[in-house]
Amino acid sequence: MSYETILIESPAQGVGLIRLNRPRQYNALNSTLLIELGTALDNFEQDDAVGAVIITGSEKAFAAGADIAEMVGISGQEMLEMVEASTGWRAISTFTKPTICAVSGMALGGGFELALQCDILLATKGAKFALPEVNLGVIPGAGGTQRVARIVGKSLAMEMVMNGRTLLAEEAHQRGIVSRVIDPADIEAEAVQLATELAGRAPLAVRAGKACVNKAINTTLEEGLVFEREAFIPLFDTEDAKNMMTA
Repeated sequence: MSYETILIESPAQGVGLIRLNRPRQYNALNSTLLIELGTALDNFEQDDAVGAVIITGSEKAFAAGADIAEMVGISGQEMLEMVEASTGWRAISTFTKPTICAVSGMALGGGFELALQCDILLATKGAKFALPEVNLGVIPGAGGTQRVARIVGKSLAMEMVMNGRTLLAEEAHQRGIVSRVIDPADIEAEAVQLATELAGRAPLAVRAGKACVNKAINTTLEEGLVFEREAFIPLFDTEDAKNMMTA
């Protein structure tokens, strides 16, 4: 299948890669890109040969936010319809396999929100993260206010949302947003290596682990412990567990 705004690659066995590809717009997220992202993720979800997915952009920009050209002059109702039609947000939030976001350059606004929805976020030295929507008279609308606050806490989240404060990769790493800060020349290779490792793990255990960690972020400890127990017990009946415990 051919796409207009993304490239699909297979950099290693078991690994799928989605490259945002609107270089003139610094990979700004327009409706077409978000729909194509949703289609690509749905295809990877259904492909048993793919165990992990990388989402990345270019050296200069992961994604410079939403495409402002699409938003100028539209009403709230029109924005609602646009968001509901943008299947990429739904697809990334419900994707059951591991996702790695490899950020070079800038991840701003909706681009940062997309990165936050991935399971593991890698960034190059000097990469920039921000939620600058206040400069356009609006706020983040794809989960930015909620996810950032859960990671960095109230005070810094307030600065980022209300004043558009930018974080460099090094501070984002200190604050728990980024898992690793990597030299620009090495980031894609490290992302592929990590994705290859994840794709080689017991898939049901990996998916269960992902679901449990995501549950931990969005519920109470008591509810999370129940969810973990319910995910833990059935794994003992899988072929992976039986074979790996006797290896």
